[in-house]
Amino acid sequence: METLLVLILKCLLLGIVWAALLIPILFNRGGWLKYLVTVLIIALLCFLLRGWAAMINKMTLIALITLVISWITSMAVFEKESKVKSKVISFACVMAAFAYLISNWISFGIL
Repeated sequence: METLLVLILKCLLLGIVWAALLIPILFNRGGWLKYLVTVLIIALLCFLLRGWAAMINKMTLIALITLVISWITSMAVFEKESKVKSKVISFACVMAAFAYLISNWISFGIL
């Protein structure tokens, strides 16, 4: 019973992280109801796809690292364009995570 509760809490944490990244991409305006629904949907997906937990965790880590790098870079490059900055940063994070996901399925020798 305790392990199920820990698993649900982990899924909710992943839902919070991914919802924060996806809300600026999916909606023009965020709200508490949209955020709550997005968190619950992502948490449910994480719970159902718990067999892929290692890949989901790596994708989340890549998205968070990209978030930090994008935020630092945007401070220098997009100083005046604060309106689009959150969408650009969120999109970069999500695309980095999905690029990792796709790279696991496609492998070829470069050299």
